[in-house]
Amino acid sequence: MPVVIPRLIVEVFQHINFRGRMGYVVEPVPFTAHIGFQDNISSLRVYKGPNFSSNPNYKVILHQHRDFRGKRLALGPGFYPNLHDVAFNFADRVSSINFGSSLDVAGPEWGTIPLIVDCYEHVEFRGKKISILRDIANLRDPQGGTWFEDRISSIRIFKGPDFPRDGAEVVFYEHPDFEGASIPIRMEPSEYKKELPNLHLLPQNFGDSISAIKIEGWASSGEFTELVFEDEFIGNRMRPEWRWDDPQGGGSWAERQGYLEMRTEPGQDLWHGNGDGGDMSAPRLLMRVPGDFAIETRMRITPQLREHGGLLVWKNANRFLRLEKTSGPHAFRGDVRFERHVGRSFNLRGRGAGLRNVRELFLRLERRGNQFSSFASSDGIQWKSCGQTNVGMGEVTDVGLHALCPGNIPPTLTRFDYFRVFKRRSEVAEYRPVIAEQTGQMSDEERERRDADRRGRAMRDMF
Repeated sequence: MPVVIPRLIVEVFQHINFRGRMGYVVEPVPFTAHIGFQDNISSLRVYKGPNFSSNPNYKVILHQHRDFRGKRLALGPGFYPNLHDVAFNFADRVSSINFGSSLDVAGPEWGTIPLIVDCYEHVEFRGKKISILRDIANLRDPQGGTWFEDRISSIRIFKGPDFPRDGAEVVFYEHPDFEGASIPIRMEPSEYKKELPNLHLLPQNFGDSISAIKIEGWASSGEFTELVFEDEFIGNRMRPEWRWDDPQGGGSWAERQGYLEMRTEPGQDLWHGNGDGGDMSAPRLLMRVPGDFAIETRMRITPQLREHGGLLVWKNANRFLRLEKTSGPHAFRGDVRFERHVGRSFNLRGRGAGLRNVRELFLRLERRGNQFSSFASSDGIQWKSCGQTNVGMGEVTDVGLHALCPGNIPPTLTRFDYFRVFKRRSEVAEYRPVIAEQTGQMSDEERERRDADRRGRAMRDMF
């Protein structure tokens, strides 16, 4: 049987501006109540799927009544933050969803789809259904009500169009944020579909107890192959592209012979807190990069897990992304986490499983327009997804490295072996490095040499 290759992927949201309960639609839905969205869709995102090129006029068609009847609205690939808008006047009126051809359209592409996971409310694939294409850290309704948390009783897993050649697996977790007991379901290359008609019959008794879902076995896209910037931190001088930001002066950096050290003191963090108690004083080393890109680093991890830091995409203090290794003494216990910080609000987008006690760690972030995908690896070859998110960052944004020491944990020492920026082959000729202001950007060694020179001159002047 052929693999599932959707032409369009639709993210539907309960509230305007892509808030509230969220679900995926990749096939016709005769009645939106079956996916938990009867007459309560207020915003949506439409992406080009892997099979979109076979029919570039394809659109999603929203219908006022069930079974594709009544008033209709056809939308091509794009982001639609408010269906209440007078131009649409279709909010909270969608009772069925179909797909079909219309005028030629342009819009955002979804990216890779290794697996498609259909989850059902009842056994034997009955009741409401949700389709999972990306890691979901919390199946609970963000507004506080229960959506699909602890309600999944049967599952179908299909090969996606970007299924890895070595296979993949889905991991179901008992608690939000990928915590608690877990059950992995492996999909081999020779398989097309897996069905679990009754999770209550499994030895782990996982029926009605799933709160988070992670898709393992991803690979970075291979789209960004051309190296346009590399710093291996050899010598004692900062590259002119870098800018050192240390708001409170509590951090420090030093380029050793082949690696970069960043030290942070207790309390230095990069988050606004849950209404209070936040801290934004953590140091970061940043450079400006225009357009789409991939950034990558390698970290050496000590047995004591003293490291706490990683990659940073930074627009401003109210809009940034962190992909990082956490320290052992912290509550996250050495996990790899991908966090989204927008509008003073924090959101966990994913975690890198099985990387807590590795001796070296590779981190990678890829940008395509407003879409950011994160990956981690223990060898730089086999990559695992750490989640994905959409954030408007503008044409040019800052990227680089950061280190943290949240709360009252001991001081952290984070080492980076290199930092690299990749572009698509077609974009290399257009790339121009952005030279940062150099005022105040002095490493520890430079500062020590400067002070020693001053002391030497002072001694000579005395005699």
